[in-house]
Parts: sequence; structure tokens; C-alpha cells
Amino acid sequence: MLLPKHLHKFTPSKNFAWMVHIDGLAERHDESVSKEGVFDQAVAAIKQAKAAGFQVYTNSTFFNTDSPQTVIDVLNYLNDELKVDGMEISPGYAYEKAPAQDRFLGVEQTRELFSAAFAAGRRKKWRLNHSPLFLDFLEGKRDFACTPWGVPSYSLFGWQRPCYLLADGYAKKYAELLETTDWEKFGRGKDPRCDNCMAHCGYGPSAVLATMSSLRESIRATVSV
Repeated sequence: MLLPKHLHKFTPSKNFAWMVHIDGLAERHDESVSKEGVFDQAVAAIKQAKAAGFQVYTNSTFFNTDSPQTVIDVLNYLNDELKVDGMEISPGYAYEKAPAQDRFLGVEQTRELFSAAFAAGRRKKWRLNHSPLFLDFLEGKRDFACTPWGVPSYSLFGWQRPCYLLADGYAKKYAELLETTDWEKFGRGKDPRCDNCMAHCGYGPSAVLATMSSLRESIRATVSV
């Protein structure tokens, strides 16, 4: 919503991209953010940034109110019509402060949703900003342990522990975050709060680490998803 107002302060670069949240097409997205007209604003901002020469990525969260078709519809729109440079996707996680706790996907629901949406080779045509192994993970073809330190979150409060989805306090310095957090306590099967989490902030890095440790998967990541 604020992107058009501040766009002139930035210069296009191959090392910079705008990230815009799109949680479905118009009706579904506006319902998700509880404000009418936000989808149209987001689309207009994406078009303005693209016209100015910027890279634009999108981040889409899906819930148990989604179907394989709603996933397909929004990714087709972002990929083929808006032509964004890359798309990130994630199943919604039931973080403690979420006002509605009944919309989040469980592990099996997540696997069923994405395996159906990705069927018939669809995921290969979308410009998804993920490693192939993370997409395999969403489909239930692979499983990983969480890497909670993989995408650290910093704000005015400091470095959030252990990840941006859990609020276990803040560290003032990055070194303090790394050295004083018991990282082995978090992830599915370790902390009950993590039981239904398959979010990209924890499992995306795990998939990248697995990719980097395998020559076969490294080659696969460079040629196909």
C-alpha cells in the first residue's frame, strides 16, 4: 500500500526486489487482510514497480479455506498476467496471536493441497522462488527438520527468538540470538507449537542445506523445479 509513495527513493538493481504479499485473487485476498480494495492496490503497485524497471516478487500464504484450484488460479495470474519475477508460497501457520485459529492447515492437509495443485507438471511452469526440495517437501515427497535460525527476523524490538512465527522474546544483538537460543528445542515433534508448521522460513533453509550437500540436487536446482 505504501510502495507507490516511496518508489522514487529507490533505484532498480539486480540485487534488489520488492516483495508484495498476495494471498489469493481479489475477493480472497481482501478477505484475508480484512480490507476491501487492497488487492487492486497491490496489483497497481506491482505494475508501477515493474514499469519503473524493478524486480518484483510475491509471497502468498494459503489456508484450509483454499483449494487446489484457488492455488492454481492465483499462481497462474501472478506468473502469466502480472509476470512477477518470482513467487514464494507457504502454508499458513497458526501463530499464537492470529485472531482466527481455525483457518490453518495441518501437515496432511498441506501435503494434499500442494500435491494436487502441483499435479500435471504445473509447478514447472511457475517462476517459484524455492528450491525443488522445498516444493517436494510441501507435496510430502520429502521431509526435513526445521532450521529455525535460517531466516532471522529483526525489528525495532531486536532479533526475534527463535523465528518470526514464535514470540519467545528478543535478543539485542545477532550474536546473542545465535549463542543464547537453544535451537534444538524447535521444530515438529519438539515444540507443540511447531507441530503443524511447514512454513518456508524454517523448512526452506533446510531444503537449501540439503540441496547444497548433494551434487545431484544442486544440478537439479539449476535446471528445473
